[in-house]
Amino acid sequence: MTEKMKPALHTLIRVGKISYTNSLPFYHHLDRRELSCKEPESFSIDFYEGVPAQINQAMQEGRLDIAPVSSLEFLNHQKDYLLLPHLAIGSRDFSGSVLLVSREKIEGLNKAKIALTRQSLSSAVLLKILLRFKYKFSNEFVSLDGSPEELLRNREAALVIGDDALFYRSAEFVYKYDLSELWWNWTGKPFCFAVWAVRREFATHHREELSAFYFRLQKNLETNLADIEKLLREGMNLSFMDERFAKLFGYLFNLNYGMDPLVREGLELFFRMAERLGVSPHPHKLEFFDPTA
Repeated sequence: MTEKMKPALHTLIRVGKISYTNSLPFYHHLDRRELSCKEPESFSIDFYEGVPAQINQAMQEGRLDIAPVSSLEFLNHQKDYLLLPHLAIGSRDFSGSVLLVSREKIEGLNKAKIALTRQSLSSAVLLKILLRFKYKFSNEFVSLDGSPEELLRNREAALVIGDDALFYRSAEFVYKYDLSELWWNWTGKPFCFAVWAVRREFATHHREELSAFYFRLQKNLETNLADIEKLLREGMNLSFMDERFAKLFGYLFNLNYGMDPLVREGLELFFRMAERLGVSPHPHKLEFFDPTA
């Protein structure tokens, strides 16, 4: 069989999909091939959906090739992953979906017992960094599953993330502190909750397919963020009259989905503080996959 007659190889890319609204701009229509493309594609996508902790675990175990992982997950497994350039989930000030909810002001939480949701790694470590190094507190933490009300039961405060935090309405009065806003006011830098990572082994053996996937992902993100109203209508079946529409529009509009130099500085500062806290290894220079090579 001549070179031209050989059938094209087809790669299945196993992609992690975070089940939070903040990830919608990445995924809406991501599996839809451009109608103008006439050449056969070299890859197809198989999604695995879960909360950040589940996506992290699947990446660690090699059950995923590419995923948006918690930024701390990347730090803890630097030797296994490469970053996809210019892609992240973060905030330059407040995020609205990573909250410390407390029965009293944060200044009174020294020695307090605080519940941490098991759904996220980076958010839990960010809270510990803020309490230890910004406020000079010493706290007891317990990791749990459950609703915000269940996390707060018999505890002074709780970390709540994702859609649970975004739409949380307490039956009793509680203080709400946005962790990325606390970080911004303290450091003057954005916070990066998640990064897109690819397993190094996959990048080595499937460079062409990975590059094609990356450019599709990047274009898809840009298209969805250019018309958030359409994204909410199509991706969440929300009309303009839905009471959640305005909140979600502002939420997605305010989030940061790129990694410019300032975001990178904030990420590297977070990594250094995580090492100082004793929860992560020494951070090495960030390594990115080059889709143009």
